[in-house]
Amino acid sequence: MIHEALILEYSGRHLALIEWASALKLFAYSCMGLALFFPWGIAEAEAPLALIFAIPALVFKLAIGGFLLALIETLSAKMRIFRVPEFLASAFLLAVIGMLVHFLLGA
Repeated sequence: MIHEALILEYSGRHLALIEWASALKLFAYSCMGLALFFPWGIAEAEAPLALIFAIPALVFKLAIGGFLLALIETLSAKMRIFRVPEFLASAFLLAVIGMLVHFLLGA
């Protein structure tokens, strides 16, 4: 949501360039992460025929990664809403402890 708030003042070509840069960044980071954690399907440098098999493998890994990213984003947004009472309770507890330290220890 922070990313969306930062680009509210742009439109037209500038907005398209910002969105394109964001998509390229996500693609590059996804490819690096997939190559690091799931190295199967990576083409060798001296085997150009291996690219024919590497591109569908990369597309498949990116599709699975995109699905998992969408699932995590959806679940984390819902979890944040459900965890608000926990955050409020812990903030209240810290405030009470701070008040007790202030009054009892005179700090």
